[in-house]
Amino acid sequence: MNHSTTIIFAYRNRDVVRVNLALQSLQTQTNKNFQVLLIDYGSDIEYASKLIAVVKAFDFANYVYVGHTGLLWNKSKALNYGIRNATTDYIITADIDVLFTPNFIEKAHQLANLNQFSLFKIGYLSKQISEQQHRLLNLKHIKTTHVGDTFGIGLYPKIVLEKVRGLDEFFHFYGSEDEDLNMRVQLTGANLFRCEEVMLYHQWHPRYPQKKDNKLTIQPRLTNILRINQRHFLQNKNNSISHPNTNSWGNCYKKEDAKRLEDPNEVIKLSNIAANVVHFLQEELPKQCKGVIEVLFVEDTYYNSVKYKIKQLLGKQTQPYFSMKEINDLVLKSILFRYRDYNYSYAISKDFKQIRFIIDLSA
Repeated sequence: MNHSTTIIFAYRNRDVVRVNLALQSLQTQTNKNFQVLLIDYGSDIEYASKLIAVVKAFDFANYVYVGHTGLLWNKSKALNYGIRNATTDYIITADIDVLFTPNFIEKAHQLANLNQFSLFKIGYLSKQISEQQHRLLNLKHIKTTHVGDTFGIGLYPKIVLEKVRGLDEFFHFYGSEDEDLNMRVQLTGANLFRCEEVMLYHQWHPRYPQKKDNKLTIQPRLTNILRINQRHFLQNKNNSISHPNTNSWGNCYKKEDAKRLEDPNEVIKLSNIAANVVHFLQEELPKQCKGVIEVLFVEDTYYNSVKYKIKQLLGKQTQPYFSMKEINDLVLKSILFRYRDYNYSYAISKDFKQIRFIIDLSA
């Protein structure tokens, strides 16, 4: 069968039950002229193995693992890999939380136009209704909490996505990557069509805890990342930047690349003394060219000592220290702004007293 549309999902460490339900909804499509690419960007093995088993049950779906667990979450790179490897003329970017009514693909084919891209309305389901759908999928006469517009679920001509070099790979974690893509697609002259018919439903899940961005957690989080991403989007918009990525867009590291990081050429250990951390990240690391460098940031025992705290309270001169959260944010910003296209691994210890950053600078 010649599939004219590819639906691309980006995934990492999510509940596979909702993925299974999304694929079930696609299995009921009246028009079978489509295929699914599920791009797993660096999931832990326990999630990846469960997802592989789910995807195998659907003959229209293909699973691809790219990246590795040490890389920061980057939805743009995951989707771009799918875009570059899709073989159809049209692409639908989707979200694993979405359920599709049986006529969705039929409608998408009607809307397919090389000079146009389409965005869709979506109905949001309550926790109770979502749980009902998990027990028995039935999208007829379904109740929603509200209906809204989507930015990230769209139908695009592949040739247009290639023209803008996909989603901007600057965007990490979450925020603005979809809106940025749509803005840049319009710069090519493609017209935006908003489909008013509700054919998508969003499965309930807890809201992303933005307040956790201000705390150090095992899962890397960056303070104020939403605003940083918004600023980048506005910069692209104000300067009419249509293709911010390099020609290598859509290329991803693989599991094998993580093995390259296991044998560093040099290991550097730094305490959380502020001056040492700043100087290393801004002056020493950019000048490194010795291949794989492993950096271990360690919380100094003196940092939590009574003596240090008393000196602080009395206003006595003492060596300034960074908290491990502050070091986390500095390293993550270095990755975003300087090292996002390098092969690296980033990990926070379970006791939050160590941060391990390994990077291959030989490229």
